[in-house]
Amino acid sequence: MKQTISTRQCGIIMSLLLFANKILVLPSLLYENSKADGLFILLLLLAIEFGILMMFLKIKKVYPLLSFYDIITLHFGKIVAKIVYFLLFLYFFFKIMLIFNISYMYFHVQVYIDASYYIFIFIFMLAMTTSVLRGIRPLARGCEFFYLFIISCLIFSLFLSVANYKTFPLFIDSPPKNFAAGVFKYLFCFGDMMVIFVIMDKMEIEKNMVKKMIGFFCTSAVIILILCFMFYAAFGRTSFLYKNAISDIITFSYRFIDLGRLDIISILTVMFLSVLQLSLYCYALTECFMKVFSKLSRVYSIAVFDIAFFCIVVSSVVNYLEVVRIGESAVNYLAIFLQIVVPLIIFFISLKKRGKEDEKIY
Repeated sequence: MKQTISTRQCGIIMSLLLFANKILVLPSLLYENSKADGLFILLLLLAIEFGILMMFLKIKKVYPLLSFYDIITLHFGKIVAKIVYFLLFLYFFFKIMLIFNISYMYFHVQVYIDASYYIFIFIFMLAMTTSVLRGIRPLARGCEFFYLFIISCLIFSLFLSVANYKTFPLFIDSPPKNFAAGVFKYLFCFGDMMVIFVIMDKMEIEKNMVKKMIGFFCTSAVIILILCFMFYAAFGRTSFLYKNAISDIITFSYRFIDLGRLDIISILTVMFLSVLQLSLYCYALTECFMKVFSKLSRVYSIAVFDIAFFCIVVSSVVNYLEVVRIGESAVNYLAIFLQIVVPLIIFFISLKKRGKEDEKIY
C-alpha cells in the first residue's frame, strides 16, 4: 500500500527544506557578491521559490492522484520523463553533497575541531539510509515532531541577535550587474520545492491546502530574511568573513559572555535540520532513481547511493569549496531547467487542461 502524508506534513517538509544552506553560509556568500544588497537577491530568489510553490499547488489540484513522473509521461512520453528524473537524481545528489559538506564544516568549527571525518559520514549515512528504507510517512512524522522545536530555536536565536545589532545595513552599495549576477550565481542554494514535486502523489488534498502551504512557506521565508538582515546589521562590512550565520549572530556578543555557550541552541537546530534535510533529499533521490531504473528496488537504490556517496566524500574529490564552486557555475544551468522551466511547462499544461474542463461545463 502506498504511504501518504497530510497537507500539514508536506508543508512542514517544505518549510524545513527551505532552510537548507540559507542559515549558514548563504548570507556570507551574498555579501561577498553584492554587499548588503545581497538581502534583495535573497528576497527575489525566495519570491521565485514562492512562485514555484504556487505552480505546484495548481498542478496538484489538476492532477490530484498522479505523480510528477506520471504527469510528464502523460504529456511527453516515458523517455522524456526518465531523462527529467535522471537530471533530478543528479541535482538531488549535488544538494546532498552541498548540505553534507556545509554541515560538516559547521560542526567541525562549532563543536569539535578534532572530530573524525568518518564519524560524520557514518552518522549522516545511517540517518539517510534508515529514513529511505522506512518510507516517507515515518520521515514526515519525524519532521512534524521536531518542527516546533526547530522553529522555536531559530526564533530564539533571532531574539538573542538583537543584542548584537550595531548599525542599519548600507543598501544600494553595489553595482546593478552584481545583483543580476548574484541571482544566477546562488540559484543552486534554492530549488527545494522540487522535493515536494517528486512526492506530490503521496500528499493528500485537504481543506485549506493552499493556505496551509503558504503559511508554512512564509514562516520559513520571514525567518531567513530576518536572519540575513540581523547578520548584516551585526557584522557590517566584515560579513563575508563569517560562514556560520545562525551561530555567529549570537556567539560574538559580550552581553551574554557570563551565560556560557548560547550557541548550543543553534548547534542543536542545525543538527536536527541537517539530518532531516539530508534524509528528505535522499528519499527524493531514491524515488527518482527507481523511476529511471524501474527494475531496482528501494534497497538496491539506497545501496547504490551509499556506495557512491561514501566513495566521493572519502576520496576528498569534493569538499565545501569545490561544491560551492560547482554550484555557482555548472549546476545553476541544471537548476534553471529543473526549478523553473519544467514546472512552468507542466503549469501551463495544467492551465490548458483546466480551461478545457471549464468549457465542457458551460
